[in-house]
Amino acid sequence: MTFRPGMSGRGRAARARGFTLLEVLVAVGLMGILSLLMYESIALTFKTREQIARIEELNHSARVALRKIVTDVSMAYLSNHVNRDEPASETLFMGTEDSLLFSSLGHERRRRGARESDQAIVEYRIGRDDEGRTIERREKYIPDTDPERGGTKETLVSRVKEFRLQYWDGKQEEWKGDWQAEMKQAVKDGKAGETGKYSQVLTPVGSAMYKASQDKVLEEFTLPDRVYVRLVLEDSDGLEYAFETQARIHMRAPLNF
Repeated sequence: MTFRPGMSGRGRAARARGFTLLEVLVAVGLMGILSLLMYESIALTFKTREQIARIEELNHSARVALRKIVTDVSMAYLSNHVNRDEPASETLFMGTEDSLLFSSLGHERRRRGARESDQAIVEYRIGRDDEGRTIERREKYIPDTDPERGGTKETLVSRVKEFRLQYWDGKQEEWKGDWQAEMKQAVKDGKAGETGKYSQVLTPVGSAMYKASQDKVLEEFTLPDRVYVRLVLEDSDGLEYAFETQARIHMRAPLNF
């Protein structure tokens, strides 16, 4: 057995016994602190991951909802092809600040041989579910003279804090909070159909001048140039996320050919 110079027998005995109680307590305390820091770091990572997932889910829901609204609204239309005595269907565009009911040419036939066309009545409005306010979409793919009833409903998006619509008037160059255009009213006023009393007295039925005069009469039943859509969603923590878009309407004047 070798001995180091200057090391006494008592020092060698202390080294042989190992750690003291104080050293063990210090080591355990340090390990506890490190474990706590690691736990908080991991918990923060998972919390951040969940928050990002919620934001991505809200973004995806908002994008899908706005894309559907823009697609439907861009295909909105009015038609002057009505039977004044026995109308089979009604075309309209009834918009307020938080709802929109209109005729659209954007219906998709999903069943082979289905007796459907691209025409439909579409409505967007505020609804409710277990999570709060929602945006409901109603589609009636067989138009008739009662557009406010019937069709199938679906919840487009949930957790809606705000849903706001505005309508651009190109003539007055301003946004409006509502827009009302019903061909039913044009029929009542005698301005719609092939025998509209105002256009018939100007020029013979069927001529180009007749069509031009009738187009002039129907100018008040045009659709807005664009529709502005603002959607605000709220997550489970109460944080709000705002989304905005605009839909340009392709056929503003009533179909009259």
